[in-house]
Amino acid sequence: MTEAGMVMDRFMERLGNNEFAKENQPNDGPEISLDFIDEQLQLYSELLKSGIIEAALGE
Repeated sequence: MTEAGMVMDRFMERLGNNEFAKENQPNDGPEISLDFIDEQLQLYSELLKSGIIEAALGE
């Protein structure tokens, strides 16, 4: 039977070699550009102005 340490070492080796499909990793996400940042800030600002946060907090 294979020891747990050996299994973990092999898993980490394979993970480091990109042998597993990775989802939602930072390097698989959108390109961080000024347009992307501007869009995210606008969405965040709209969320703050919507009043949903206060409603959720009961304020």
